[in-house]
Amino acid sequence: MKQIRYGLAAIVAILLFSFSHTDVNAQFLFERTAVEVSNLGISYTNVGTVGRPNVRNQPVGLPSMEFPRDSGTEHLFEAGIWLGAIVDGSIRVSTSAVTNPSGYSTGAAGFEFTNDGIPFNELSTLSDSPDFSPTAISHQDLITEFTDRNTTVGGQPISGHENPLFADVRFESYNWNFGFTEGLSIVKYEITNNSSSEWTDFYFSMYSDMVTRNINAPNIETGSQFFNKGGTGWLDEEGRGDDGENLYSLYVFDRGSFDSPRLNTHAAISILGSEYRDVEFHPRRAEEVEDAGLPVPTVSPDWWLFGAGTGEFSRPSDDVDRYTRMSSPWPLDQNRVRLREDGEGGDGNFIQLTTIGPFPSVEPGETLTVYVSFVAALMPDQFQSLIPGEIGNADEIDNPQSRENLVTNIDWAFRLFDGQVDEETGERTRFLVPEPPDIPRMRVELDAGVASVYWDRRAEDSVDPVTGEEDFAGYRLYRTKVGDDLRGALTTGVQMLREWDVPGDGRGFNTGFDEVRLEEPVTFPGDDTEYHYRFDIPGMLSGWQYLISVTAFDRGDDRTPPLETSVSANAVRVFPGTAVNENFSSNAEEHRVGVYPNPYRVNAAWDGSSTLSRKIHFYNLPRRAQIRVYTLAGEIVAQMDHDSDTYQGDIRWFRELSGSNRLMSGGEHAWDLLSEANQSLSTGLYLYTVQDRDSGEVQRGRFAIIK
Repeated sequence: MKQIRYGLAAIVAILLFSFSHTDVNAQFLFERTAVEVSNLGISYTNVGTVGRPNVRNQPVGLPSMEFPRDSGTEHLFEAGIWLGAIVDGSIRVSTSAVTNPSGYSTGAAGFEFTNDGIPFNELSTLSDSPDFSPTAISHQDLITEFTDRNTTVGGQPISGHENPLFADVRFESYNWNFGFTEGLSIVKYEITNNSSSEWTDFYFSMYSDMVTRNINAPNIETGSQFFNKGGTGWLDEEGRGDDGENLYSLYVFDRGSFDSPRLNTHAAISILGSEYRDVEFHPRRAEEVEDAGLPVPTVSPDWWLFGAGTGEFSRPSDDVDRYTRMSSPWPLDQNRVRLREDGEGGDGNFIQLTTIGPFPSVEPGETLTVYVSFVAALMPDQFQSLIPGEIGNADEIDNPQSRENLVTNIDWAFRLFDGQVDEETGERTRFLVPEPPDIPRMRVELDAGVASVYWDRRAEDSVDPVTGEEDFAGYRLYRTKVGDDLRGALTTGVQMLREWDVPGDGRGFNTGFDEVRLEEPVTFPGDDTEYHYRFDIPGMLSGWQYLISVTAFDRGDDRTPPLETSVSANAVRVFPGTAVNENFSSNAEEHRVGVYPNPYRVNAAWDGSSTLSRKIHFYNLPRRAQIRVYTLAGEIVAQMDHDSDTYQGDIRWFRELSGSNRLMSGGEHAWDLLSEANQSLSTGLYLYTVQDRDSGEVQRGRFAIIK
């Protein structure tokens, strides 16, 4: 089975069961994987659910719907599709997710889609990706299939699922690492009626339990208190703002929490369109739909309370209730204020539903397709200082100005979906848009507080797929500030250090590339890339984490502004420090092993928010070392093995506050101040030894902890 990745870590969850419906030997496979090419870390499963429900209780692992990636700012408990229709005179609804405090559970009521042993397949348009395929749509296509036709799993009936639609679904998720796509993921659902009966008045819905909270915040609330701070709304003519365009998008934001550190964000689900009987079946294309003799569908929202709601806020309890909610308009206008304000008082745990339909009929063997986008965005800078739990009115944190970035990202989702129309044939090519140049291949080398950044020149030969022109315009170098990781802004707080652009074209600064161009390209052992450029960044502080990236941008044209590759596409997380100590046996002071900070005071500047995310650094280590920490009485407190060739940080601090693709200095090792029994050390003086595993020589020292 193919390896599924998130970052550079391999994380695959697989459960195999036998089930009996039409094939007693068939296998049920459960698999969850996550988008990794963009800054939106969203998880999908091959049984139709979206997200990872236990992300609140287990922050380490795959994200649910995290933006920015590795920030801890999550936006989703769980989501999934609902399909409903009239079949032979009776209502049938099949759901892949429902309101359940534990989320997905194999065979549980409401989780009615299964997988016939088909794992995720991954394709990529990136030529240097191991998943490269000429048939790929995006930089990371995630493809699988699932069905509602099985009524049992592992020999046990799926509760309440006696009458399936016999719907087979092909799932494809498209994701890109362009700068303008780093906050969105588009999903294509191809739904086939494989029953012997016609589906009439068919509806497609996306059920969701979205919530915006930082799961790495200290003393984060648990249970219902974690979920009830939400605000939510609908981006139609009124919800979007002054321009009055309907985006058909349901969105959420943090209305009432005091989480700190925090990033203020929005998240949304948009039904972009559908393809039905050779027509783009969506109210955006009302004229086209009417010309085809079809009724124009609606795209509409619905909400109910997770707990004991009443009236329009009551939870649908069976298929009849669910179909009624899918097919009936919800009293949005009279409830807009409540939806946005209830989170202030801890009453905002609203479940959401977004629906398109009705599709008049779906014949046996017929397929229709629905496209959905999951979108997230930071609020602009002026809203980042606001604490939702302190403000008096939702308008202060949720308004057309705070939603500008969200609307921009949703607009790009629609633009990608719309693609390009051939002026001669009238044929539409979805997902064909102007693109920035190719991502530069980048490498960082560390030396005594200096980061030397190298990159290649492949971006300069890029051809835009729409214009057919080589429109490369220049490079930009980015780096984060000290402490951005602790604010959860490592992938969004980057600042441009320098820009170099093509001279003489009347655009940009006309700097040229002489400052950074090498006389001859260089290569490195084990790396065949020829690097043509180099820039040195001085003043890199030991013990801190920086993100460094080189982007390429184009010159744009009359219709499209200049486009730039994503900062996160080739970003490296750099940890400056001492290099491998090749003179460990020397008595010279510059070759002595040490600890910093020493003394260590609780809540050092780079510490995380919990007692489990602290760290001190041992420095000037040899290539291979054993580190031991003792009490003054000689009892061993902790033991660590260091190998500079493989060390990437092995404590919780790195799991919570960093990500993959780390560059370590080689001669340092971080320790979380926890004993072998996982106990926090008390105030006092401690001894340590460092043994060179190759020579056997030992150095000794001491450090203090002050609380």
